[in-house]
Amino acid sequence: MQENSLFTLSSTRLPFDHFISGALIAGMGAAALGFSDYLNNRATKKDVAKKIAKYAVTGGFVGAVGIHASNLIAQKKYLNAAAFTAAGIGGLLIAEELIKLESK
Repeated sequence: MQENSLFTLSSTRLPFDHFISGALIAGMGAAALGFSDYLNNRATKKDVAKKIAKYAVTGGFVGAVGIHASNLIAQKKYLNAAAFTAAGIGGLLIAEELIKLESK
């Protein structure tokens, strides 16, 4: 019987590739929501652009951290994966605070 490769783990994925993927996915979601807000006069073009940038950066960061952690799991380095995930969460919280300060 042939093994199903759908659920096979690989450690060949590169974090920066997934930063770009995460940024695109989050940016597209923010653009769709922002466009709806703009059409319904709940946001300005500037507000929508800020939302897209914020979500793209944070989505890219989350994508890169998640992929690197999954690479570590595929290599059976579970403690390293947990530590990297915790560091990623901390980095994301710091980035959120910096974004808040920048928008004031």
